[in-house]
Amino acid sequence: MVLKDMIDADPQNYEIIRDYVSRHCLESSEFVSSHDEDQRKITFSPTAFKIPYKNPNPDLISVMMPFESAMNSVYETIQSAANATGFICKRADDIWDDSTVIQDVFSLIFESYIVVCDFSGKNANVFYEAGIAHTLGKHVVPITQNPDDIPFDLRHHRYARYLNNNEGREALQKDLKTRFQTLWAKRKKLLWS
Repeated sequence: MVLKDMIDADPQNYEIIRDYVSRHCLESSEFVSSHDEDQRKITFSPTAFKIPYKNPNPDLISVMMPFESAMNSVYETIQSAANATGFICKRADDIWDDSTVIQDVFSLIFESYIVVCDFSGKNANVFYEAGIAHTLGKHVVPITQNPDDIPFDLRHHRYARYLNNNEGREALQKDLKTRFQTLWAKRKKLLWS
């Protein structure tokens, strides 16, 4: 009850408490990638990536998508939906913390609460990044312009289909806002339970 009172007094105290617990109560070689309640926790020590210093951020949505100029307006649509529902939104090209792009991508996924994966064009990098996000226990929100671009192993997941035009992006924004609001409610329950 004391911790809840501290967080109620100032919601920013949550981050301070969570950071303290992760630094002082977890073994240094093990990190928990997701904080969803009622789920088994997986601790891991990856060999292909460095564990980021930052903890997962319940306010962060990351976007995995092809880096093509034709996709910039799609990214802006996702950002707008994220901002409208109280989240912040980033893509790997918004950061440069490491000398290798894939480490920045891994760190961004690790720190995110939600990972939007745009499978349009069957981009192999997005498939790899979706696998990382699923493994880390993130909420993955698949989107695509063409359902045939979603590989067989992922077709059982619900996805948002959109057209990359004004009307299609408006519909995508509406779909994403609905999904983000649902996940925001889960996040609030997680933070205040």
